[in-house]
Amino acid sequence: MTTAVSPVVASALPWAEDLDPVTLDELNATAALQQRVDRKYIVDLDLWETVLASLDAAPRVLEIGGKRIFSYVSTYYDTPDWDTYRDAAHRRPSRYKVRTRTYVDTATAAIEVKLRSRTGDTVKHREFLTTPMPGADNLTDQALAFVQGFPSIGAHAGSLSAALTTRYQRTTLLTADARVTVDSAVQGVAADGRVASFGDRLIVETKSTSRAGVVDRALWHHHVRPAKVSKYCTTLAALHPDLPHNRWSRTLRGHVSVVPPVPASAAVPAGQ
Repeated sequence: MTTAVSPVVASALPWAEDLDPVTLDELNATAALQQRVDRKYIVDLDLWETVLASLDAAPRVLEIGGKRIFSYVSTYYDTPDWDTYRDAAHRRPSRYKVRTRTYVDTATAAIEVKLRSRTGDTVKHREFLTTPMPGADNLTDQALAFVQGFPSIGAHAGSLSAALTTRYQRTTLLTADARVTVDSAVQGVAADGRVASFGDRLIVETKSTSRAGVVDRALWHHHVRPAKVSKYCTTLAALHPDLPHNRWSRTLRGHVSVVPPVPASAAVPAGQ
């Protein structure tokens, strides 16, 4: 899957500069949260800084090798009939999502399956790949074998192919009761190079065991409520308006814009 899009360039994070660091090992030990309740918010930078300043205790920020912001490229795989997208659009209680995620800064990649249960819990399963495959049209043998191991996917695994690539930058925070990711420069890139972008807006996601945490409550206090947003579904809907998209209509109207394709001469392979 080759996409024509300008590379995402790391930007400064003044709001994270003064936070105390947390290591990856400590973060995983205290808040791995593979089974969790996720809440997502779309937040302007100025308001996010205000929310952080209002917390009684400042969160800690993931720091690896002196870096606090990391580039991600994720490729989502769907059936020819967009079954995983349609399951989400129609709010089917049990559904799945398949993606490969490339950690650009470490040149590693993983295959991930996210399962949503009838109770609303999300369980993420991951296996790191021996051969990174950013933007590959089809799953490698290793990735396919992993996906086929889930009964809820079963025979559909063989029909999955690359549907969309997302690019963004992530900063991860740790509070006393949650893991919080803050994604910036979020883009969804179609195979023809068209880009759906969230512009300067941040996607803040809180990941907790069940109850709302301190960041959730601070956002609510500042009149920011959870948003219907999925990097895959929302940007795919913007790029393919013929797909059912009522679930994300408010997000599409207020936060997502479509950018024309970059000239072919400027095209770069996804994940490069």
